[in-house]
Amino acid sequence: MKNIYLLIAVLALAFTTSCEKGFLDTAPTSSISEESVFSTSENAMMAINGIHRMMHEGHSSGTTTSWNGQGGYPTFCMHLALMTDDVVWTYSNIMYEDCAKWIHHRDLSHKYNDLNYYWKFFYRIVNNANKVIEVYENGQLPSNDQYAYLVQGQAYAYRAFALFNLVQTWAERYVPGGNNNQLGVIIRTSPSTEPKARSTVEECYSLILSDLNTAYENLSKVTLAKENKSHIDQYVVKGLLARVYLAMGKWSEAADAASFVIEKSGAKLQDDTYTLVLDRNCWATNTEWLWAQIAKEDGSQSGNPKSWHNFISNNNASYNRNSPRAILNLLYNTIPDSDLRKAMWCEDPYTQTVYLPKSSPKRAPWMSQKWILSDNATAAAARDVAYMRLPEMYLIAAEGYARSKDASKVAIAQDYLYTLAHHRDPQYVKSASTGDELAEEVMWQRRVELWAECGLRWHDLKRLDLPVDRGPKPREGYNQGGTLNGWGTSAKKAPWNDSKYLPLDPEASNYNMYGEQVVGETARYIERPSKNKNWQWLIPILELNNNPECVQNE
Repeated sequence: MKNIYLLIAVLALAFTTSCEKGFLDTAPTSSISEESVFSTSENAMMAINGIHRMMHEGHSSGTTTSWNGQGGYPTFCMHLALMTDDVVWTYSNIMYEDCAKWIHHRDLSHKYNDLNYYWKFFYRIVNNANKVIEVYENGQLPSNDQYAYLVQGQAYAYRAFALFNLVQTWAERYVPGGNNNQLGVIIRTSPSTEPKARSTVEECYSLILSDLNTAYENLSKVTLAKENKSHIDQYVVKGLLARVYLAMGKWSEAADAASFVIEKSGAKLQDDTYTLVLDRNCWATNTEWLWAQIAKEDGSQSGNPKSWHNFISNNNASYNRNSPRAILNLLYNTIPDSDLRKAMWCEDPYTQTVYLPKSSPKRAPWMSQKWILSDNATAAAARDVAYMRLPEMYLIAAEGYARSKDASKVAIAQDYLYTLAHHRDPQYVKSASTGDELAEEVMWQRRVELWAECGLRWHDLKRLDLPVDRGPKPREGYNQGGTLNGWGTSAKKAPWNDSKYLPLDPEASNYNMYGEQVVGETARYIERPSKNKNWQWLIPILELNNNPECVQNE
């Protein structure tokens, strides 16, 4: 597979932590050799920092396939979020429209070549992690000192993280209790580009678990202070294990891993997570954040049009101001007024206070206000991005113990759910539900708390074999949406609920009601994964051309 980037391609680093400064001062990053990087474990941290940066680097091929929607892991998460029921596409815009339509991931000739970009992106992480792992496996560096533990642990964690995203996205779902011999993805455990066949889903998950356990074994020995939250520590690894076990339907194991993070990591729920307005959900100093992209350490993020906030916040980038993101109104309507999280969306942006881009903004009923920048004057504004937060761990622990059918763990599940839910809604009453009913309460909390984060809703639907159901269309005699019915594309248009238009159908969703209704009706309902091949992204043509042993998805 010729499209994997070798490690030396990412050694022009923006990160210069204290352990590296002496080395970088004497060796320009453009000329650092592999031998120099892997001369000591302390120097090998530069390779890990290269992977940290790669996580949010944009496509820079200089070809016509490069576009602003390709910005590493955060924009991959944006693709998945827009493929779900809870994140609603509003007005026509070139950025991500085909995600909402469920087109881009099944079109090998798609003009933006997302399939190739994201496939290559995750395998770049795998390959660079393999290069780091190899120098320890072959004895090039001693593996039993502090920096060795730190470097090895993060390399194994990154390889597992990338493989997990690949197999979840390009393969069929893991079926709890099944043999899972369906085709997974290509497993690469050395920095090789030789043709190789796809492994089974079971084999992929076995390596993911092995790598994460090895990562934990190394990182649990580290006593060095964590540089910042872009680095992976033992608690992030446990959080990744919790996600993996959840995808496998290993409920108790998922809950135990998440519980470990809650009780041991030192992370705490923060009181102003949802009451703060300016720079809301934008800084890794939030005590709930476990793992994150740190924008302020990376000068290249300033002015980077591929940043997360250009696509989801009040940033002045055209991609955001032309098509603001909205929540599914049917979900929004279930949120109690006493819940602090309800302020994350604005039901009526014409009469309520709403934070908008400064230049020619569009408004959308139920538009997101979850990420708000204090300075949105230009598209250059950049902030931190959360990859993992403590609330997710509370919800994994609650769901896992609820679904485990272990009667002794029901009260623990209820307690974890209560801790988070009551923190967000002071009027929340502790649940007395058990089993599947309790698990459904947890799932509702996940939809609200983790809205649009890390592609989690898409993964939830796939792991639980659930359809994408974007709600019913308006019935005859009600407002059908579109510009002719008051759902205009400009703030100068009549408000969406103007009395001269037919009333909204209280049972209908806001899906496909905005602007010219460009998403269409075909994507209103996507059959569940076990019945629909479209939940598997297609293998890109470049992989198939360069790797004759790799076979395409159906």
